[in-house]
Amino acid sequence: MYQFRDPIHGFIPVSEEELCIINSPPFQRLRNIHQLATTYLVYHGAEHTRFGHSIGVMHLTSRVFDSVTAKVPHLFSEDDDENSRKIVWYRQLLRLIGLTHDLGHAPFSHASEELFVGGKEHEDFTKLIICETEIADYIRAIGQRFKLEYGPQYDITPELVWMIYDGKDVTDDRFIMPDFLFLKSFMDGELDCDKMDYLLRDSKYCGVSYGKYDLARFVSTLTAYKQDNTLQLAIERAGIQALEEFVLARYFMFIQVYFHKTRRYLDKALVNGLKAILPDGKYPENIEEYLKWDDVQVLHLFSESEDPAVLAFKSRKIMTCVHESKAHAEKSEKKNARLIFSLLRSEYGDSVLFDNVDKAAHNLTPFLLEPHDDSGKGIMIIDEKTGAIKNIMEESIILESIVHPISISRIYAEKEIAPEVITKIKEYQDL
Repeated sequence: MYQFRDPIHGFIPVSEEELCIINSPPFQRLRNIHQLATTYLVYHGAEHTRFGHSIGVMHLTSRVFDSVTAKVPHLFSEDDDENSRKIVWYRQLLRLIGLTHDLGHAPFSHASEELFVGGKEHEDFTKLIICETEIADYIRAIGQRFKLEYGPQYDITPELVWMIYDGKDVTDDRFIMPDFLFLKSFMDGELDCDKMDYLLRDSKYCGVSYGKYDLARFVSTLTAYKQDNTLQLAIERAGIQALEEFVLARYFMFIQVYFHKTRRYLDKALVNGLKAILPDGKYPENIEEYLKWDDVQVLHLFSESEDPAVLAFKSRKIMTCVHESKAHAEKSEKKNARLIFSLLRSEYGDSVLFDNVDKAAHNLTPFLLEPHDDSGKGIMIIDEKTGAIKNIMEESIILESIVHPISISRIYAEKEIAPEVITKIKEYQDL
């Protein structure tokens, strides 16, 4: 058993089979992809990569799964042997999903996804890497061992790993098993392990406290809720405060870090530079060619380029933010910001820039409107004494106050004209 010494979780054990995946070139590529795009140019400690995050998510999937299955007997079957076999199988599937979920990220992560051909997303490349590279062989080898040890119905294939994570392109009849939807929620939901890891990791490397929460308490109070033969992650009533802290942590990280005004500008500058060095301004579709691209390759090509867009990024030529709305701007405020920008653009041209972000830190709004929603996506609270079930929006006044999406409009201007543009904005606002 090999161990990684992780700054967030301590020692993370991995099997020899999992280590084969980690040591493969497609996974090692993640060492050269910044987790937070250009944020390292704002928070200089944010040099962490998708490599450590992926190993951390793998670790958390099994940590949460172990906690839940130890707490809820016969979670998957009334038969002891079948339940035990499924626990081992599902645990391995979850670890593989957590380990491979970010393989398809482009250089600088989310910042450059608009440069994919034909509206593709990084998940499309993740699927190709899982199913069409050497990683597929390593996953099949794990599946072969499971078949020999537990029976043919416990096979693990690249396609199954992808389907459980993606949940869209279902081509295998086994996906109809309701337990697979439960496994998906460990990676895609309001309580998922992806968020659990990146909040703590991003907070630590950025040197901020906003993303911190009580992970140990949070995990220890997670449980499973069964309704109409469907399982979903839930939390015990004693963990409400840990959950609130978790949700608030993500909210504050979006406000202070992910949507930081300078980081947002630098992301846009990066994309402009990439358009200049990429063939036809887009990432290649061929998976072998795509895997050659990472942050190191981009920065190397940037170092050799004299394109004005690349030079602007390299010199950190940053426009000044001359207007910024409140964090939850109303429609009228956003409309006015766009109108003001339109007027400025007609006068100053490309010397001004507009940026708008709209994002819910947690998708809790539907459950504020309809607390008893039965979609399986709400955060259910279980009273461990009485067994009573409630939705989090019936229990938390704090979360009720922050469910609305973050919406920020910003206008930037070249530094030389920034004072003049600020004066113009005031004039427009007084009209």
